[in-house]
Amino acid sequence: MGCCPMPKLKTILIAEDEPDTANLLQFHLQRRGYHTTVASDGVNALNLSFERRPDLVILDLMLPKLHGFEVCRMLKASPSTCHIPVFMLTAAASTENKVEGFRMGANDYMTKPFAMPELLARIELLLQPSHGS
Repeated sequence: MGCCPMPKLKTILIAEDEPDTANLLQFHLQRRGYHTTVASDGVNALNLSFERRPDLVILDLMLPKLHGFEVCRMLKASPSTCHIPVFMLTAAASTENKVEGFRMGANDYMTKPFAMPELLARIELLLQPSHGS
């Protein structure tokens, strides 16, 4: 007992302006043992990412103040946040949007409505220590 320190709780920033979706994500992620923070607009999402350095950002595209593509591009362009996986979760389901999302540096892209088990599985994959290093 006690040989291994408890792993630090992974922090996930949820950039989502729809309260119902944000609450649903928070509920399921917290049940899985993640720490969550919600940003309801793009500027806030960017500021919180630089301040708190989350382990993952779940990013909606249709955000007030700053579009999700811009948030992603700016996170990936900065040395202090470029390593943070960005998971785009959006109702924008067109192939063009997906391609643009990956071009901006997104690590994964899922469309709404989504299946929670799939979302959680993808998040776990992105948060694995071997991923992206």
